[in-house]
Amino acid sequence: MFLSTQPNPHDGGRMTRALIYENVPGTRFAIDAEALHRQPELLKPFGRFLDIRMRLLDALAYLACLLGVIAAMVVGWWMAGVGLLICVLMLAANRKTAGRLARAAADRSSVAFRQLHEMGCLWLIKG
Repeated sequence: MFLSTQPNPHDGGRMTRALIYENVPGTRFAIDAEALHRQPELLKPFGRFLDIRMRLLDALAYLACLLGVIAAMVVGWWMAGVGLLICVLMLAANRKTAGRLARAAADRSSVAFRQLHEMGCLWLIKG
């Protein structure tokens, strides 16, 4: 379910969470899902409202954390932990969703593939 860590050659080899996929058998690419999640406006060229969708999903994750803290005051202290766990898992799922949206765009069009590469969010994995 979770992403793998890969060095991003466009960012000086900085380790990042990336979605790995095989375009052609034997040719593996990585998409920097962490950068796309951190800067959702990078998804704008690939579909209407994708950036707003990512921001809304993140807001829901933070809302779950807030509701856990509020529930801790009413129900029990352990509800804060439940809210935090839900928030962390939702943020991880949102990060992967950003990578999947970029992958779908790259599969649909070679222009989107090139744009992702030029943004530094897509690269070839050697080996």
